[in-house]
Amino acid sequence: MSRHAHRTLQCGALVLAIAVSATTPARSDQAPDHHNKIVIENVWATPASVGGKSILRLRILNEGHDHAHLLGIETSVAEEARIVGRTGDQETTTFGSIGVRADSALDFTSDHMWIELGPLNRPIRAGESVSVELVFVRSRLHVDAHVHGADG
Repeated sequence: MSRHAHRTLQCGALVLAIAVSATTPARSDQAPDHHNKIVIENVWATPASVGGKSILRLRILNEGHDHAHLLGIETSVAEEARIVGRTGDQETTTFGSIGVRADSALDFTSDHMWIELGPLNRPIRAGESVSVELVFVRSRLHVDAHVHGADG
């Protein structure tokens, strides 16, 4: 099988998995919601102006026995959402996706890893909430990120 055909099959399987996935709402300022043993907690974002970038912070707990894989983040307030990790004092890298091992956590609340939303389509201000969807291989989770000051 050619490389192109293999990649096309992979993309098709991914689209199918996402299309049949269920959604469950989770709120950032309420008790964490559970969905297929995935818990999203401590969800918040920084304020930013139109065209700027907001930092989304959250923690993903995988309380199940199976590996989970975060494919990306979607929101109507930004053109893009990127998973960013620090690789040195000033150097960073962007992840296309990232895994969450079984019985483990993935922490986007530190200076080592975060989610960058931007450029923004509209300003987001302290005190409001922003709707975000986390896209996993077999599910999509909706969360509302409360917008805090720049330092949380």
